[in-house]
Amino acid sequence: MAKKGTMFLLVEDDRNDAFIIEQEFKRSGQGVRVVIVHDGIEARRYLEGDGQYSDREKFALPDVILLDLKMPRFSGFDFLEWLRYKGGANISWTPVVVISSSNLQKDVDRAYALGVNSYLVKPVEWKQFRERIKALGAYWSEHVETPRPSLQPARA
Repeated sequence: MAKKGTMFLLVEDDRNDAFIIEQEFKRSGQGVRVVIVHDGIEARRYLEGDGQYSDREKFALPDVILLDLKMPRFSGFDFLEWLRYKGGANISWTPVVVISSSNLQKDVDRAYALGVNSYLVKPVEWKQFRERIKALGAYWSEHVETPRPSLQPARA
């Protein structure tokens, strides 16, 4: 059974992929919650509690971030650099799983160098994509303990 309240922040600019991921988590029955943002800038605002995301009752900090790399404005790499080096101690260690269509070794290496916890390539085949999302949800919600970010700013 899923840990109560396991929440994923999905950072995905492809609305079809975001919809599929959200639906697969719902179908899995794992009790996973998903909040979707559509680029790295919106993800940063979400984590900072900026503007419309200031209500932490409604917009809780995630247990895991699911991150696409190839996005306009502020790419997944830009977001990772911000999160790991400027995001602040209360969120900088949030687990990140890259879900990308890129299987280029340079992208994989760069993502791990920036501190991702896992790198998954989006399969082209629909059934395989669905199975990966289900397995991803089960892994992070049923088998892994994740850190709980503090709502308070870190002290120096």
